Amino acid sequence: MSYRRRIHVPGGTYHVVQRGTKQRPIFSQPEDYELFESVLQAALRSTGARVHAYCWTTEAVYLAVQIDEISLGHFMQWLKSRYARGIQRRLGERGHLFQVRYDAVIVDPKAYLTNVIHYIHYVPVLKGLAATPDEFQYSSHHAYANTREIPWVHCGTTRRLLGKRDEQAQAYQTLMAQAPTAQVISMVERGMPKTPGILGGPELAELAGHRPKRAARMTSDQITRHVCRMLDVSREDVLSKSRLRKLALARAVIAWHATVRGIATLAEISRYLGRVSSTLSKTITSYRKRQPDLFKLDAFTHLLPLTPSGYDMTEDEFGEVAQHTAHAGSRDQDAMY
Repeated sequence: MSYRRRIHVPGGTYHVVQRGTKQRPIFSQPEDYELFESVLQAALRSTGARVHAYCWTTEAVYLAVQIDEISLGHFMQWLKSRYARGIQRRLGERGHLFQVRYDAVIVDPKAYLTNVIHYIHYVPVLKGLAATPDEFQYSSHHAYANTREIPWVHCGTTRRLLGKRDEQAQAYQTLMAQAPTAQVISMVERGMPKTPGILGGPELAELAGHRPKRAARMTSDQITRHVCRMLDVSREDVLSKSRLRKLALARAVIAWHATVRGIATLAEISRYLGRVSSTLSKTITSYRKRQPDLFKLDAFTHLLPLTPSGYDMTEDEFGEVAQHTAHAGSRDQDAMY
């Protein structure tokens, strides 16, 4: 069976389902839930991610999570590995708690976050674990229903989507009064029919890397020519050892578009530009803060669509970019470039 490639969009919101193995449950006693939530909170502090909703069953973990620069893959690996080690230390044994891969759908929060929260909070009912969401202990439904305070769950975004402040409580009750429809369940679990793994419109699909098959594949050279023309610099200067700021900016833009569009890894584009990967990553971080409009997929309207085939960036490679950028400083020194 072939798997969909991972989709990494900095700042993206995801519906994630991480299943356990057939050999053992993910949670077998109350202390396990406490450990998992403690590890999760540490992961949130470490990565800057936000949890919008959760549900813990013995066989699976359900999350609505908004990531920052650190990729979802890096976040999940951090969470799973530390929880598994904690359980193994307690039991004094080895073995896997989770399946290797998780299921993830990237979500347009303005259009579909309420559907995702509705589904996650209804999982216990859909799985026959409770008659109503109120009866199931291990979900963020209680934070939204104001029956329990869960400080690390970010409820504000969903509540604002439900309406004005004095209408939000009633709107949530109305939402949860009925189970999600089969159509909503299918979309939340799989994404849109024409864009699997993506729950949103064309803009999100483009940002997430969904490409029409007829689109032509770009190369690093093509991106370099487009960026040089737009920023009024020469290709020869960009590929030289010069540390001029305008050339550093051009290199950062080229590298960002090449990696996000799946044309090259950070290591590959660094070799192409004759730079060090970690230094180039810091340069990207620095200029993204100062000139964010250049670091968007629609920044250069004459650029071709995202690459439809050939090399696709792997999750580990996106994690490499994110891990460097998340810890890079923002000081602007020519020597860095």
